[in-house]
Amino acid sequence: MSHGLRIVVIIALQTVALLGMIGIKQYTLSTGVPVVLKTQPIDPRSLFRGDYVRLNYAISQLTLDQLGGDKEFQRGDAVYVVLKPGDEYWEPVSAHRDYPVAAAGQVVIKGKVQYSSHQRWQGPAPMPVPPPSTARTITVKYGVENYFVPEGEGRELERPKPGETVSIRVVVDKSGNPAIKAVLVNGVERYVEKLF
Repeated sequence: MSHGLRIVVIIALQTVALLGMIGIKQYTLSTGVPVVLKTQPIDPRSLFRGDYVRLNYAISQLTLDQLGGDKEFQRGDAVYVVLKPGDEYWEPVSAHRDYPVAAAGQVVIKGKVQYSSHQRWQGPAPMPVPPPSTARTITVKYGVENYFVPEGEGRELERPKPGETVSIRVVVDKSGNPAIKAVLVNGVERYVEKLF
């Protein structure tokens, strides 16, 4: 294969991969179930591209003893969290290692465990046994923790005015993949992701 042909093949493969990523996100945005999540924006500003808001969701910290499903997770494990509608925000019902069957009106969102309070010890000495009262908790990343906003507007979401609440409407496809659909301030759409 000639050098020029190799370059064309590499560029074609990169283009197909990029179009595939865009296509998956567009599929999720167009077919997913809308879910509103309680959030606390933190740490705005990207040096590379306008402003961004890094988000931390209420469902990012899960106390497994208060939920149904599996109780043992390690860092790096996939986790499927069943959500149900609450008064204003969707709330976790259970956490599973494998994709579960959700009841009518519930949604399954896929994440990755970033931290587990009951991580298996891999050091040279035995790990001390945690006291029985210690709750089993995991920190989960869902892949929707960053959102870019027009330059200069990230701080507004970072530090809402007194009485303002910031929440995120995500859509979750049938495989559990989420995508941010809109940023809400006091329940009103401020920024909306659009299809092409």
